[in-house]
Order: sequence, then C-alpha cells, then structure tokens
Amino acid sequence: MSSNSFFLKHATARDADWQVSYPALAMASSIDPVDERRKQIVVAAADDTHVRMVFFSTLGAILDFRASWAEIDSSARSWLAFTVRWNRWWLPDGGHARAIEQHVSTPTDLRLAHCSIEGRLTDDAAFRRYLDNVERHYRRDARIARVLFSDNLRGEIEGGPLTGAAPLVDS
Repeated sequence: MSSNSFFLKHATARDADWQVSYPALAMASSIDPVDERRKQIVVAAADDTHVRMVFFSTLGAILDFRASWAEIDSSARSWLAFTVRWNRWWLPDGGHARAIEQHVSTPTDLRLAHCSIEGRLTDDAAFRRYLDNVERHYRRDARIARVLFSDNLRGEIEGGPLTGAAPLVDS
C-alpha cells in the first residue's frame, strides 16, 4: 500500500466544530509572520503501540490520523519520516517524544506542551483537552490575537496566562 493511500485510509477530516474550536492552530500554519517558515502543525501523542496526529494544514484542513506502529512500520515509514522532518510537532511531554523517536526519529521542529493526556489516545474528549492546551499557546501570539479577537479582548489575552491553562514551554 502506498503511503498516500495509507494516510487517507487512517485520517478523518474534522468538521466545522473543530474549525471553530481551534482557529489559532489553524491560523498558525497559514500566516507568514507567525512562524519563520510556513509549516503544517502536527499536534500528536504516542505510546508504545499507537500514534495519533492531528494535522492543521496550511490550506485550513484538520485531519485526525490514528494508526498502530505495526501498521506504520509495514506501510508508511518513509511518509512518517518525511512528516517528522518537515512539520512543526507538538507533543504532550518527553515520554511521547521518546515513543516517536523509538519508531521513527525525533521531530526536527518539536514543541512540548508539558501536559498529560488523561485517557487513551483514542479518547476524543481527553485528546481535545490536550488540543485546547496547544490552542491556548497560539492564541497568546499577538499576531494571531489581532486577527481573532476584538481590541477589548486582546488585552486580556496578551496580559497573561489564561485561567486553567497549563504552562507551555517550547523545547
């Protein structure tokens, strides 16, 4: 099976509910000044047996990909190696980074959210709480906030951490 068909078989296009929930993540991959190079953003998590990756493309699509490492090893190792090298990756913590590294390599452009996923990788509610955490990071970027929020809300967002947000530190 070719890598492209493997990806399409395992990816789910997310609907408008995800678009309105993660506007800053979607925007971060498509606005020039936000990143030094336009990159697709991959918010992922991995364990010893599976990987889940949500792709925020420069074209505005949100694709939720799930597969076992065994499936990837037999069908899509070169595709994953390309993805790890050329996209900006967010992972919950170092344990997830080690799982990715064990099966392919460490992402070239890696950010850690320093949070955990309470539940399995297949648990949409738990995974979306993690996505919410990364979304908060991009909402704090002044260039994104100017586009997303009115002037009266921008001061609150730029003024400091959001209530309940776990601290984010880029690695």
